[in-house]
Formats: sequence, structure tokens, C-alpha cells
Amino acid sequence: MGETYVYRPFRFFLITNVITWIAFFIVAYFSYQTGGGPGGSLSAAFLLLGMLAPALTALWMIQSSKNRELKKNFLDRLLNLKLIKPWTVPAILLIMPATVVVSVLLSCLFFGQSMDQLSIPQALYFSAGLVPVPVMLFGAAIVEEIGWKGYGMDSLRSKYTLFVASLVFAALWAFWHFPLFFINGYYNNIILKTDPLFAVNYIVALFPIVIIVNWLWFANNGSIVTGILFHAAANFQGILAMGQIAKCIQTVVLVIIAIIVIYANREIFFGKLPTRIGEYGKESYINTRGSSPHTDL
Repeated sequence: MGETYVYRPFRFFLITNVITWIAFFIVAYFSYQTGGGPGGSLSAAFLLLGMLAPALTALWMIQSSKNRELKKNFLDRLLNLKLIKPWTVPAILLIMPATVVVSVLLSCLFFGQSMDQLSIPQALYFSAGLVPVPVMLFGAAIVEEIGWKGYGMDSLRSKYTLFVASLVFAALWAFWHFPLFFINGYYNNIILKTDPLFAVNYIVALFPIVIIVNWLWFANNGSIVTGILFHAAANFQGILAMGQIAKCIQTVVLVIIAIIVIYANREIFFGKLPTRIGEYGKESYINTRGSSPHTDL
């Protein structure tokens, strides 16, 4: 069975959100003082701190646990690319870009939008201070997923089925993003000022995205790299001129995909809780014996 470890999801998400919210709201304050977006080296530093919060919290909780099995499992899932099954690679890299293309095409066909939405504008959608937008987008995927898939999802999965854990995480992830809507000149702030419904769509889209990525993460033995690659592929649309109508259509497409994924993998999403650290994959997840892992605050 290995060493027993008490996952602490409440502590993890509380610490992560406190650090992120403080850092992001400091950036928001400076963004209105300068009057032109979240620019400035100090703002960039706090923005980076907020983005790093999930990874920093996960690393601290894993290291302070003094649990050798937990540490070994984390490093293996971060560094061992053999955990990723070849058949999942196209899905990891192409699902999100494919939904972008389909959504843009539908927006052109039914709403008269332009195919230029698939181009990269000279002025990217939002400012990220002194941090280049592409670096911000793809770097965010790395530092976030080290925390989310390195500890956050495991902590929730130790208490709930994968389906419930995914919904809880999506809600918490939306909560984590909330301060970004108050940073003057930031993408989230722009869509909120344009139309609050676009901000709602941004939040709603997180739920099917979480369902899809968690299916791939689970199928790949909890590989953290799976989350990083999928997140990076999803963030790619941030450098495109994709309009909000297309993004609303994309949310509908993502919901349809998520429903199909859940239905096709019912045993995975509604199966038994894991009984040991690092337990992934359909067979080991469903056909386990022994007591459930402990979960605490």
C-alpha cells in the first residue's frame, strides 16, 4: 500500500488563492495609477508571483509533507514522459486548436465574422507588463499546471470522484482568475468592459476545458506534462485575433466534447476513489482494494 498521506485540498487552495489575489490586486492598483494597463517592472513581478502561486504552494506542501512516496510520485509525473500514451498526444495538442478553427468558421458562416480571426494581430489582445504575451501565455501553462496537476487535482480526487473533483476544481480555478478582471488593460478586464456576458462566457468555458484535460491527465497516469501541453495549446488562441462571438461558439463546442468524453469514460469519471498515492488509469482505479486515502483540511 505504501506510505499514508493526508491530502489537504482546503489548505492548498486557500494559500494559493490568497497569494494570487494579493499579487493580482496589487497589479490592478498599479494599472489604474499608471492609467495605461498593468505595465511596469514592479507590476510584472507581482503578476509573475500570482501566476507562480499554484506551483510554489504545491512544491511547499509536497516538500513539507516528508512523505517519500508523495515526492517520488510528483517527480515521476513531472519528468517521466513515458507516462504519456502515444494515442493521447494528438488529442492533447489538437483538441483546443481544432475548436478554435471550427468556432471561427461557424462565426463566419452564421454571424458574418471574418476569417482574419485566425491571424496574429500586430497589437496582441492584452498587455502583460514587461512580460511578452507569448511568454506569459505559455509560461503560465507550466507554472499553473505544476500546482494544479502536481497537487491540486490529486487532493480533490482523494475526496471526490473525478467528475465531482473536476467541477469543484473548475469553480476554484474560476475563482483564482477573478482578480484579472480588475487589471486595467488586461484581457479579462477588456472583455468585462466590452460586455459582461463575454466575461461570463470566459468562466463557463473553464468547466468543459477542465473535464477534457482531466480525462487526458487521468488517462496518462496523472502526467503533469499532459496538463502543461494541453494548457499551452489552449492558451495559443490568446495570440489570435479571435472574436468574442467565436469564443462563445467555442464554449458550446467544448461542452459538446466534454459531454461525449464523460459518457465514453463513465467508469473513470464516476468510479471509486483512489486507494493509494499515484493511482491512475482505468484498471487500477476501478479495481482497487483497501481503505480510501485520507483527506483533511
